[in-house]
Amino acid sequence: MNMKELRVRLGMTQKDLAEQMATTQQTVARWETGKTQLNVEQIKDLCLTLKCTVEELLGWKIDVEEWRTSPFAIADAETRYGTLRIKTTVGSRQYPIDEKARESILHQLKELHNLRRNNTSRPWLYCWSLDNKILLINPQYVRTIELIGDDVEEMPEYYHPEIYRALDDWDKGEVSGKLKKECDAIIAEMGDQEAVRMASYVRVTYDDGEDEWNFLDEETTTTFFGLEAATFDVPQCSFAEVEEEGYYRARYANLDRVAVMEVPSDRYHRLTAPEEA
Repeated sequence: MNMKELRVRLGMTQKDLAEQMATTQQTVARWETGKTQLNVEQIKDLCLTLKCTVEELLGWKIDVEEWRTSPFAIADAETRYGTLRIKTTVGSRQYPIDEKARESILHQLKELHNLRRNNTSRPWLYCWSLDNKILLINPQYVRTIELIGDDVEEMPEYYHPEIYRALDDWDKGEVSGKLKKECDAIIAEMGDQEAVRMASYVRVTYDDGEDEWNFLDEETTTTFFGLEAATFDVPQCSFAEVEEEGYYRARYANLDRVAVMEVPSDRYHRLTAPEEA
C-alpha cells in the first residue's frame, strides 16, 4: 500500500494531508509520485498522520540485523483484535492486542493444559501488546484470562509505535515536527517520569502487588529473553537479574514471587537484535 492508497483509505485529499503536515498540496503530490524524497522526520510524521507503519508507507521491511541502528520504530502491521484482560491475585490489567497475539495466547493456554495433565512444570505465559509491551506472566498468579474482540468492547488506548520510539530517545533531543508535538502533549498529560517509563523501563509486579521499575539495558535483556522463549520453567526460588550497574550494583528478583513483568518491546527488540556483520 503506497502513500496515496493510505491517504484515500482515511478519506483524505492531498489538501487535507498537506494541511496536517504543514506543507503544500504540490509537495504532497511530489511525495506521492516519488519526485521528492522524504527525510526521516517527514516519514515519521506521515506515519502518524496516515496511521500506518514505516513498512506500509514505504513498502519495505526492516531486517532484524538493522533494528539496532534503524531510526524507525519496530512494528508489525498486524490485524487489530481487541482486549486481553488478565485477572491475577494482585489485580486486573488489560492490554490492546492484535490477531497474532490472540492466536499465540490460545496456543499457549492449550499447551499449559497439556503440561498440567502430564504433571510437567509450567512455563511463563508470553504475549506482546500494541501499547509497546512484552508481557511475561507467571501462571500461578493468574485467575482468569479474557480475550475480547474490538467489536464487542472498545480496546484500550495506545499510541503509534513512533511515539514510543521517540520517548525512548527523548533525552537525545532529536525529536521534531509533528512527532515532537504529540510527545509533548503526552508528557504534559502523564508527566515526564511516566512517559519515559512507558518506553524504557521494565515494570516488575510482585505477589504482594508491589511494583518495581528497572531501566532496560543490554545486561538485563538476557533475563527476559529466556522468559520470552515460552519454555522457561520457573523453579522454586529462582533468581533473575532485573537491574545491573556494572560492578557497583545489581538487583535480582525471585521469580517465584513475581506475578507479571511488562517489558518495553521496541527497546527490547533493539537491544536483542543481532549485531550486523
